[in-house]
Amino acid sequence: MRKSLIVLIVLFVSFEMYSQSFFGSQYDNYSGVNAVISNPANIVGSRFRTDINIASASAFVGNDYYSVKLGDLFKSDYEFEKSATTNPKSNNNLYSNIDALGPSFMMNIGNKNAIAVFTRLRVITHVSEISGLFLNQIQDEVNQDFSFEGQNFSMASNAWIEYGASFARILKDNEVYSLKGGISLKYLGGIHSGYVKARNLSVSYDYTGLEVTNRTTTTGNIETGNIRSLESFDDPLDNSGVGFGMDLGFTYELKSKVSATDDYLLKVGFSITDFGSMKFKNGEKVLYDANASYTDAEYAINDDFDSYYTRISENKSFKVSLPTALHLNADWNFSKKLFLNFNTDLNLVDTKKENSNYVNNTVSLTPRYETKWLSLYTPLSMVQNSGFQAGFGFRAGPLFVGSGSIVSAMFGEVDAIDVHVGLKIPIYR
Repeated sequence: MRKSLIVLIVLFVSFEMYSQSFFGSQYDNYSGVNAVISNPANIVGSRFRTDINIASASAFVGNDYYSVKLGDLFKSDYEFEKSATTNPKSNNNLYSNIDALGPSFMMNIGNKNAIAVFTRLRVITHVSEISGLFLNQIQDEVNQDFSFEGQNFSMASNAWIEYGASFARILKDNEVYSLKGGISLKYLGGIHSGYVKARNLSVSYDYTGLEVTNRTTTTGNIETGNIRSLESFDDPLDNSGVGFGMDLGFTYELKSKVSATDDYLLKVGFSITDFGSMKFKNGEKVLYDANASYTDAEYAINDDFDSYYTRISENKSFKVSLPTALHLNADWNFSKKLFLNFNTDLNLVDTKKENSNYVNNTVSLTPRYETKWLSLYTPLSMVQNSGFQAGFGFRAGPLFVGSGSIVSAMFGEVDAIDVHVGLKIPIYR
């Protein structure tokens, strides 16, 4: 029997998704316009006269509740909910990120300037600080009593399109080093936004075996955005948002004394991405008093929040902040064609805040073989809530394909999986 709160939680946790974007591939000196999304300074002084992205996409899903064997997912008789290993805690998390770069291009202008124009689709969904101990009790048909108390979990899903323009310039250049800076300005078009935020929420279920007497009792508060009931998350209220965003970055290159002009011994990058927000003017934000009690039979007739909970306050518009993050990157060219990259992605957003967008904290080390027409990379990463991940990827001229977790997935159960692929038209200098 599907009951209040249970339905929404299951929808989030078993959501078949498509954190981090393009694991390993962005560090390549031939990543071109694709590198602008992590640091706009990357486009100036690059290996290209012009680089045109036709289409690129990255998909990631990670959590600390479910663990699965990748091969099992392709079995016809595999049932995810029954067969996956669960790791219940008092504060489980799930995170997914779809990041697609549409038609985009960059070009160098003279020796010191570069510009880029890009289009981008992003979808971020998360569940933060949910009781896995409670989730572990839930099945399709609940036939036992259960309860959980004092929950302050946050669930949100946001999708938007970015139209961006970037400018980068070499700020300082001499025989020893070069310093580059870049900025991206973005117009944001919100596609949809929906969220639920629990505030000291408690739920208990008294099972009797009969729909007319099975009873759910809740206390606390619930804040919702564009969700009228727990059954409607898949199809939130029709609405759209608009806003603006900005990325800012710098790179420092210590030049090699024994190589060509374009080569460096060490490159260090610093950037902050996704300043900004979107406003959904036609959105519905409601805070409910969730002190209520109802039977399964009553819930089956009407599952709308307003049928059981009392509106404390409401607003017809709300803002959605971007997933602001700090990125630190160091790329060591220890041999002519061999590189070792160290990268960190650090979240700057409160993950417990209602309707927050964020990136999972990630630290990665990526050995890379790089030439003009071929690159091979093996990212080794520690991802928040998903642990150690090992992957592999390659670039062959205009095509690149990879995953930051495929190697890990081949040798046991995993808590995260991702893939990226792209096709471009590179015009070298």
